[in-house]
Amino acid sequence: MDSGPDPYTWDGVSGWKSYRMLRPGRGMYYDVRRRLPFYWSDITDGFNYRTFAATVRMYFVNLLPALAFQLDMTRQTGGYFGVNEALFASALAAIVFSTLGAQPLTIVGITGLISLFNYTIYAIAERQHVAHLYPEFICWVSIWAAVTHWIASLGNLCDYMRYITDFSSNCFGAYVGIIYMIKGVEELIDEFTISTPAAGFLGIVVALCYWFTVYGLELTGGTILFSPVLRKVLSDYAYPIATIFWTGFVHIPGTLKRVGVPRLPVTRAFHPTVDRSWIVPFWNLPAKWVFVALPIGILLTMLFYYDHNVSSLSAQAKQFPLKKPAGFHWDFFLLGCTSFISGILGLPLPNGLVPQAPVHTDACTDYKDHLTITHLTSPSDPSNPIEIHEKVVVPEDVKEQRVSHFLMGLGIVGTMTGPLLAALHTLPRALFAGVFFVVGFGGLP
Repeated sequence: MDSGPDPYTWDGVSGWKSYRMLRPGRGMYYDVRRRLPFYWSDITDGFNYRTFAATVRMYFVNLLPALAFQLDMTRQTGGYFGVNEALFASALAAIVFSTLGAQPLTIVGITGLISLFNYTIYAIAERQHVAHLYPEFICWVSIWAAVTHWIASLGNLCDYMRYITDFSSNCFGAYVGIIYMIKGVEELIDEFTISTPAAGFLGIVVALCYWFTVYGLELTGGTILFSPVLRKVLSDYAYPIATIFWTGFVHIPGTLKRVGVPRLPVTRAFHPTVDRSWIVPFWNLPAKWVFVALPIGILLTMLFYYDHNVSSLSAQAKQFPLKKPAGFHWDFFLLGCTSFISGILGLPLPNGLVPQAPVHTDACTDYKDHLTITHLTSPSDPSNPIEIHEKVVVPEDVKEQRVSHFLMGLGIVGTMTGPLLAALHTLPRALFAGVFFVVGFGGLP
């Protein structure tokens, strides 16, 4: 990495050149200029075990929350958003940001905030008696949001993220984590609404046990239990182990299977959930509602401006020994592109994932166990000091690469096929409440 001074600076600039909006694209240019020399190493650095483990881990960490939020949106948008929309949006974001992004470690997908945003707009449309125009209206919101994303990135406005402190980022991360936990509770309450009390109770058991299983397995990496290899395997593959086990648990023949826990609803492979084409006929929306969508699109841009950039900051937190440069303006421009495409296709808009972004960096990090020895002297027996041995896990290297993010995207595309959709249909809905608990609680510290 070039350790020389960064030519991109606004310090000491006076006159009209000091106004960021009057020098469009400058930040994007330097983002690409900084990162492009590392593009080949972003690929070659991906051929190692850590990339494989990160791919598996992030496939589950991205897929399961996306499906969980899809359940929430399906319930509150009249069934407009379904499994295929969630998968399509997640795959689109993963492939775009892994191949073109300046910060490929930042995981982009469906967040709780866009879920809340989508069904709030639907509630407003219902109150205005225009729920039948919801697809076209939310499409125009996305188009306006894309335009304002491009204006913000071309105007170098992402520079102001330098004033965001760790305190602000952590507060926002805690807020998102709490939202995840609340959504988990709401999902469990819905289990009692759509099924029997017995199924609802079993759903609570599955959700809580799934949470404790994932959390416990991930903690084994920092313990002295088992062998070092087994600790690493259990920690790396906590999500697939817990998902497979607790899915199989509700299908055990006998009483458990007869309870009939509600399962994840799926539709035809590569088809929208409702009977429509993938292209939303946004040109049919009356002009009045096109302009009503403008301020809502600006609000969405403001939300994504903070949410996505905080995700990028958390993926580059100080505890990770990162070496390659980042680029905020270029990635925000790409986010505008994915917002535009998602709006046209009728998908929930992908965005930076606050709890999951540092998880990806953590999954790509090589940790080493170090032994620290502390000597304590007892006042009653100063000639006989007590020796305390303590294990300390220290991050030594991060595999900064694009491969895990790209392979995760391809995996999600594969999940849209018929056989894997049938496999998804075996997942109990209550398991996604456990996913909310895992991801939300993991973001609180």
